[in-house]
Amino acid sequence: MSNQVLAVEINVPGIDVAIVDNDVNDVLPGTTQFESVDTNESAENLINSWADAITKVHALRQRPISNIGIAIPGPFDYENGVSLMRNQKKFDSLYELNVKKMLADKLGIDSENIRMNNNTPCFLIGEVKKGAGRGYNRILAFTLNQGLGSATYVDGKFEDANLWNKPFKDGIAEDYLGITWLTKRYKEFTGTHVPDIKELANLAQSDDGLGQLVFNEYGENFVKFLLQYIGTFNPELILIGGHNDAWELFIGHVRDRLGDKDIKIPIRSAELGPQATLIGAAYLWS
Repeated sequence: MSNQVLAVEINVPGIDVAIVDNDVNDVLPGTTQFESVDTNESAENLINSWADAITKVHALRQRPISNIGIAIPGPFDYENGVSLMRNQKKFDSLYELNVKKMLADKLGIDSENIRMNNNTPCFLIGEVKKGAGRGYNRILAFTLNQGLGSATYVDGKFEDANLWNKPFKDGIAEDYLGITWLTKRYKEFTGTHVPDIKELANLAQSDDGLGQLVFNEYGENFVKFLLQYIGTFNPELILIGGHNDAWELFIGHVRDRLGDKDIKIPIRSAELGPQATLIGAAYLWS
């Protein structure tokens, strides 16, 4: 019998659930389910929504729930399952609650059947196992979404790099490398508020170059941030995910600026999309 795990990714848009076969590190076809969930909901509503989505996918297995791997943003006490997120415009209602136990109780299982980790290390696991990270021993990875996720892979060990709140410019890294910075800066240039990065990327290709200027500035921010940590981590590869359709708009500037400093570390885009994080969440049971 294959080693199947029910894998979950919880993030700002909602919840992704799938059944993953850990023997081959792959999502089983036809088992992926996405449910949109408002992160500002009450704790009870969040748990109920997540449990419903998990139950729908689990029904495809036709046998009792066993092991569940969950990727969820931090700050979070992953071992004990307690949320430490607050004042981040997401999941405030879960602050200091034992999410693992609440979810296990709702599903009717023991909390020991749930393992949890941050989204970005899980994403990196998936890309190392099946995607753009194969064949490398030292990787520094980022997910560029609403916030800034970071993780490292060194000789078989995956860790959360936890760089989102490191000092940068007049604030912290996430202030300048999350989607919020892009949309705010674009509004300063054009007067138009575009909250979605995919829409912003489309506009940047048809707005007389104003959007491209914003993405170039974003790329410059990313280069300056990278230069603070490349020496510390000494990666063989810099891997970037979560950028949706914006990759081509900023990566050229990043590569050019690193090239100016004779830094030849390859930078690759993630290959697997949401499946990477699901594979990584399931891998928590390997």
